[in-house]
Amino acid sequence: MEGFEVVQVKDIIRCQANDNFTDVIINEGKKMLICRTLKHFEGLLEDYDFMRVHKSHLINIQFIKKYRRGKGGQVVMSDGSEIDVSPSKKQDFLDRFGS
Repeated sequence: MEGFEVVQVKDIIRCQANDNFTDVIINEGKKMLICRTLKHFEGLLEDYDFMRVHKSHLINIQFIKKYRRGKGGQVVMSDGSEIDVSPSKKQDFLDRFGS
């Protein structure tokens, strides 16, 4: 309605599904609600350091601080958020880090 805001891909920490919308969290602690699905962003960001680790989470691996083992495991992001890794995505996630 008012226009648009430009965000650099390198500043996006993660994207989280919110029904048919997506919450985009950037490293300034700002959250933006975008009227596109997470699948849309997955396609746009596949050539960057983003990885779908759960049906509702797409993360920028540059902002991972820690991985905790578990059934699927959990990643802790630089903004302090804790994101579950789906058991079906766990091996792909670990392979990305050569583990």
